[in-house]
Amino acid sequence: MLAQDLLGHFERILHADPLIDEVGFLHPTQFSSLGCGEAGDSSPQASVFQHRYFWCRDHKLAISAEILPELYRAARDAYYNSRNGSSQAANLMSHAKALLILCPDMLTAWNSRKMVLSEKYDLVKLKDELQLCALILSYSPKNESTWSHRRWVLKQIAEQHQDMAELVEKESVLVKEIAERSKMNYRAWRHRCWLIPYMTSKQVLDELKKSTRWCELHVADNCCFHYRRALLLALLDGHLENGEDSLTWESETYLLWKDELRWDEMLIRRYRGRESLWNHRQFLSQRWIQQLLALEETGPSTTSQVDPFITQEICLLSECLNDPADEFEESRVQAELSALYILWISKQVPALKGKLEERLHFVSMGRLKDVLVRACRPEKLRPWMNLLGLADQSQ
Repeated sequence: MLAQDLLGHFERILHADPLIDEVGFLHPTQFSSLGCGEAGDSSPQASVFQHRYFWCRDHKLAISAEILPELYRAARDAYYNSRNGSSQAANLMSHAKALLILCPDMLTAWNSRKMVLSEKYDLVKLKDELQLCALILSYSPKNESTWSHRRWVLKQIAEQHQDMAELVEKESVLVKEIAERSKMNYRAWRHRCWLIPYMTSKQVLDELKKSTRWCELHVADNCCFHYRRALLLALLDGHLENGEDSLTWESETYLLWKDELRWDEMLIRRYRGRESLWNHRQFLSQRWIQQLLALEETGPSTTSQVDPFITQEICLLSECLNDPADEFEESRVQAELSALYILWISKQVPALKGKLEERLHFVSMGRLKDVLVRACRPEKLRPWMNLLGLADQSQ
């Protein structure tokens, strides 16, 4: 009977305060320092629960770890009984909510909530569902089931409302806050990428600008750079779909990509040996070179626009190879990443291999293979040689 009473009190707390935005599972000894929570029930038994097992104030909920096993089993049994019986939808949703807060990986409970919400479109209930997801993500920020359910809810809202700008803005803020607390959270960033098709062009551009500072403070987190790449592609694809004048389109492309390349180079020089920065440069360079080559084929100009870019990248490579050694071997990693970057370009754009060899020879750096031998550590040299098809080349 105690477990049923605990579950009943827990569900009453959730019903009384639908705006709870944080949950903590505390050791029993920590409750003595919290004081008395909000009195949702005046019975003596409820008073014991509030002092010993539950605490709720200012939309913050604390649950004693002492009762978690009993509370979970009671919530699970109540949920399955309501799902398999003739219980009302309200009871099913209440039990499912209690169960998911305790165990957010319970996909069956999420599916039951989808089933009830799908019966009739109700914007208020869907927004309550977003509140529940945000609550769970506050203490389980990498829970895939919760992120997936949140996207389902947003999709239901988007099907009924054309203007998603305000909701998308709130989602972006939520993901940013979660990413600040949970490092390398690719699920959160993937959710942010998923939101891009629902953004206006202005929002996409604003997101690109706002993410700049975040990326500068988290240069080792590839997730934020992946997000920038998705934003850049969305901006470019948006211009093409709108059928804008080609000259304007090309001009905007140049400015966008030049600024991003310049910014990425600045970060590479400032933070040595960060693979995420070089990965971002690979993406930027590939698109940039393809665009320049396409313009050379169609444009009347006889001056190559690819050559200055290749010269610039070779200069960056030379600087990285000649960086003085340091005790953390950051310069060695930087040299290795820069060499692999140049080799990657030669593989992705075969037409540039001859130009690269020519520029390397001009600055007395030998051939592509020579650059790799100079830059890579011995234990990594052979695998890269085999992978790039350089192992059998003559010395």
